Amino acid sequence: MGDASPWTRILREAGSVWRTIQSVLEPRPTSDTDDTDLHTVLTFRSVADAVVPRTPDLADELGAEHVPGGPDVGLGDCLVGYVNGLFQFGLPGLGARGNLPLAAPVAGTLDAAALELLERDGNVDEPGREHVHDLLDPGDPGSAADDAGTFATLSREDRLRAIDLLEEFEVELRSLDGEPFEFDAGVVGQLVVGFTEMIYYSEWDGYEAFPEPPGDLVHPNDPSAVQGWRQTGYPGFSPGYAALRGYLGTDDGPLGAGEPWTTVDGDAASPVRLSRESGQFRENDYDTSDYEEPFPEEGPLAAEVV
Repeated sequence: MGDASPWTRILREAGSVWRTIQSVLEPRPTSDTDDTDLHTVLTFRSVADAVVPRTPDLADELGAEHVPGGPDVGLGDCLVGYVNGLFQFGLPGLGARGNLPLAAPVAGTLDAAALELLERDGNVDEPGREHVHDLLDPGDPGSAADDAGTFATLSREDRLRAIDLLEEFEVELRSLDGEPFEFDAGVVGQLVVGFTEMIYYSEWDGYEAFPEPPGDLVHPNDPSAVQGWRQTGYPGFSPGYAALRGYLGTDDGPLGAGEPWTTVDGDAASPVRLSRESGQFRENDYDTSDYEEPFPEEGPLAAEVV
């Protein structure tokens, strides 16, 4: 959109920078965590809302279990804990005290991408607090929307456009000894999108306390308690699920032999069987008359290849 004045852009950028600084120096805790600021949490909630949105239009077509999205199962809050627990940036010479959680810097990076999108007039919808209100939980402070950064104020589609811009960013950091360290900010976008999709369809929301050390977790293995399982029809984990159950084969193919476990598409002209034995290729099953060796079989070059 090209109707933003220079003063509006300056105020947006200054506001976003100030909120990022506040989230690092004077974090306002969320209602259910004591060490995570609202700015960071709202940013990750906005990621979950954009990547796995609610889809009410699918209710009639696929069923009510396909309506909830990431925000409905608290995926954004989970992502904050997941990123802080899995990735940390260590400051030299400080030991464990120098391990800095990365969720807040990631949120700041997403805000920078959002500002760049607005600067380029690449947004389709006007940013606004109405996009933030959908991210709030009943236990959040009444003024929580004021803590949202620029990224969270974008529409769902524009958030994805901002994430795409990260592919163009390169960041250079210098450690205390002056050695430069560069990384491609596109990795940030790939990770937040990838983790959002992966965690949503995993077993995570079946745990009472996530993320805790795996050894301290007990999963109820209840398909009705896991949103991703309800959507995919996964019946829960069981010993043997990862084991080989058989070999695919058809009546007109060489593979799959012996007693079948089951038959797929039994009404098809050539039903697919899942058989107990592998079967074997038959001679002349495939026409290889036009095959050419990639390397010469004779001459000096052939000797070098060998």
